[in-house]
Amino acid sequence: MKIVLASILILMGCCRDLACAQAAEVLTAWTYYAAPPFLTDARSSAGLDRDLVAYLNQKLAGKYEVHLMFVPRARLGSMLDTGARGMVLFAPSVIFGGPAGGKYLWTSALFDDRQDLLSRASEPFEYDGPGSLRGIRFGAMLGHTYPALAEDMDSGRIHAHRNNNEGALLSMLLMQRLDVITLADSSVRYLVEKDAGIAGKIHVSKQNLGSYARHLMFQQGMTRERDDIEDVVARMGSDPAWLAVLRAYGLTHGTR
Repeated sequence: MKIVLASILILMGCCRDLACAQAAEVLTAWTYYAAPPFLTDARSSAGLDRDLVAYLNQKLAGKYEVHLMFVPRARLGSMLDTGARGMVLFAPSVIFGGPAGGKYLWTSALFDDRQDLLSRASEPFEYDGPGSLRGIRFGAMLGHTYPALAEDMDSGRIHAHRNNNEGALLSMLLMQRLDVITLADSSVRYLVEKDAGIAGKIHVSKQNLGSYARHLMFQQGMTRERDDIEDVVARMGSDPAWLAVLRAYGLTHGTR
C-alpha cells in the first residue's frame, strides 16, 4: 500500500511539473541591433539584449519563456506587416508610428536616448539642420531610419555611407575616411565606457538629430502579453538588479 501511495505521489508531482512547463508561453523577442550596447560579442550574443531577456525570464518564470532572435531591420518590418507575433526590444519611439499614434502596442519607456552626430575632435562639426550635412562624407547605420534627415537622404541631397557595424563607422571616422557619423548616444556611452581614450578623439555636436525613448513594442493583438510585460517594466526603475545591468553599459533608467 505504501509503495502504491508513493507511486501516486510521484506521478502527481510529475504531472504538476509538466503542467507548469506547459503553462510557460513562448514569447519571441526580436532585435535588429548588431552593435553595442545591445550586442557586445557576436560569438556569445552577450549584450544588453541578452541581459534584458534573462531579466524578463527571471521575473516571468512559469508564465513566459522569452526567446531572443536577431532579425535584420528590413526583414523585421516585413514580418510585422504580415502579422508575425512577438515583441521588439528597445524600439525607438520615433519609428513604427510611435507609442501615441501607431498600430503597435508599447510598454513604458526603458530609457531615453538620442541620435548623436560625431566628428573628429581635430575637425569639429556642429550640426545646423540637414543642409549642413550636404557635401559631407557622412556615415550611418545600414537599415536604420533618421526622420530628421529622411527627406534629404531620399532625394539624394545627403549621401550616406552605410555600414552594419557601429565600431566600423567610428573607425572610419577616426581614420579620416568619413567626416561625420551618427550613432545613438547609448552606443557612444558604451564605447567611451570601454575605451576612455575615444572621448578625447571625438567631438559630439551640441545639436543632435533628435531625442527619443526606447520601449518594448508588441505586434497588434498582443494586449495580454504587453500588459503582463508592462507589469514588470513599471517596476524596473526601482529594481537594483536592473539598474546594475544598465550601469554596466553606462546607462540609466528612464529620463536622463
